[in-house]
Amino acid sequence: MAIAIDTYFKSVSELAGLTEQCAFKAVLDEIKLASKKRRSILLIGNGEDAATASHFANDLMKNAGIKITSMLGFGIKVIALSENMAFFTAVSNDVSMNQAYAAYLSAYASAGDLVIIFSSQQPHANLIEAAKFGRRRGLCVASITGNFAGGLEKFSHVLYKVASNVPEHIQDMHSFLCHSWTVTLRDELVQPVVFLDRDGVINKNRPDYIKSWDEFLFLPGVPDAIRRLNEKGYAVVVVTNQSAVGRNIISEKELERIHVKMCNSLLKHGALISKIYYCPHSPEEGCECRKPADGLIRRAFEELPLDRGKAIMVGDSACDIEAGYKSGAATVLLANTLEDAKGLKVVPDYLAADLPLAVDLILNKM
Repeated sequence: MAIAIDTYFKSVSELAGLTEQCAFKAVLDEIKLASKKRRSILLIGNGEDAATASHFANDLMKNAGIKITSMLGFGIKVIALSENMAFFTAVSNDVSMNQAYAAYLSAYASAGDLVIIFSSQQPHANLIEAAKFGRRRGLCVASITGNFAGGLEKFSHVLYKVASNVPEHIQDMHSFLCHSWTVTLRDELVQPVVFLDRDGVINKNRPDYIKSWDEFLFLPGVPDAIRRLNEKGYAVVVVTNQSAVGRNIISEKELERIHVKMCNSLLKHGALISKIYYCPHSPEEGCECRKPADGLIRRAFEELPLDRGKAIMVGDSACDIEAGYKSGAATVLLANTLEDAKGLKVVPDYLAADLPLAVDLILNKM
């Protein structure tokens, strides 16, 4: 018995040592891309491979996405198609078992989604048909197989082949790979971010400061603009100077009450603010957080799983643009012309008249 266990363990260990790093990274990169763009990840497998798909779906949702879920408010969109047995058996009975997964993808998937197919043996025709359909529909198809891909390689954008013909060894390696992807994603997954100033960007500015929720008025199109950013995978983080606190015009408790109501109102429109950072100090206090310093943005990068290379600052004043520039973010100034902004020391990357138009720029040109 001990000899058999040792032999099996040695065989699987040797396979783990032969991990194809390029293929591993290619699959990892596709999962990251799907997550960053809020696309769906659809997992497929038959028999034991269906169990692998279900296990990986759980790992992606619960473990790989734990940071972006807990800190940013949205997680990885993933589903194991084999778990919907009612649909699977209905299509198998009414149409064909060979078309079961393709029919599911037809009903559920959209162009740009990611399909991951697990196959440890000769792939069933339903996996081949799913890969064919995914390719035609504009999905990214990744197949995780053994030595024999059985035709999946023809329709896959990414292929990981475990160097074995033994199904049990291949299945163990699939589990090993899934756990490795999960742990790596948990450590590395970051989301693109749009930093927004508050007054003059989200809500109408007042010369005497916003002192209560009754004085807070959303600018036209703002909730929908933030929702569109969320749908494309952008975390939205507010970074705002609120010197009314330091000037004793409003209490910090009242400011936070306004922010809670602001976020709750946006949620009713499907728009999510992941976090709000504010500077309560007056200009005379010389703090490091008040814009044009980039202290608030640096703090966000330190605390949240954000992609520094995909960061954009949107503001209506020179201090917003300067803070964004110092942090390395791309910048969008809300103004019709550069002359509309006073005291510009840094030229913004883009101009937009308001937040909805800024979001159009971000989604279409940046």
